[in-house]
Amino acid sequence: LESPDGIKKLRELILTLAMQGKLVKQDSTDQPASELLKDIQAEKERLIEDGKIKKQKELPEIKPEEVPYEVPAGWVWTRLGEIAFQITDGTHHTPTYVESGIPFLSVKDMSSGFLNFSETRFIPENEHVELIKRCYPQKGDLLITKVGTTGIPILIKTDQEFSLFVSVALIKFATKSIFGEFLVHLVNSPHLKKQSEEGTEGVGNKNLVLKKINLFSIPLPPLAEQKRIVAKIDELMKL
Repeated sequence: LESPDGIKKLRELILTLAMQGKLVKQDSTDQPASELLKDIQAEKERLIEDGKIKKQKELPEIKPEEVPYEVPAGWVWTRLGEIAFQITDGTHHTPTYVESGIPFLSVKDMSSGFLNFSETRFIPENEHVELIKRCYPQKGDLLITKVGTTGIPILIKTDQEFSLFVSVALIKFATKSIFGEFLVHLVNSPHLKKQSEEGTEGVGNKNLVLKKINLFSIPLPPLAEQKRIVAKIDELMKL
């Protein structure tokens, strides 16, 4: 711990233990994560019927080599795309910038690990209305940086309307089955960080590819345990 990156190493260890189910006790009365996946699937089908989301391509089964460790009973290995309703990114075109209007956020407005509206550029309301047909960031959604330092997760906690540039991925997920704060710790954990690095392609201006985010293999605990894990991580990180 005396070494300069001692704190960083300790944080990594806490997240590693958390995602292996070794940080808090399991409770056999928790609804298992396999049931969460069924609930998410049912919710997806409802949203598809209502025309709210598009039907996703079938994701490949998780191969044994994608599972780095055993998870406790009640947990499942799944893909990020399985628990998400939508994984997209901000606009690929440079919009019209105006003096004031709707904030337009890019990766630089979130590299600190939280949404920073203090230096954003602005776009006209009519362009924002067009952009949100494809990519509509809303409170409770998860953002992931996909350019620069890739794989930084941020949970949207504001009702402020804003649009996104291509450097940021937007993940809409089943908030009834997945605790948002857990998802942030999960994406920050070494197993996901490694996948972010491997999913980052290109030379110079590297880019974390959406297809790779979709395929991330994730350990999923029961919902009640997700909440216990977050409480424990927060307690330990304060120390």
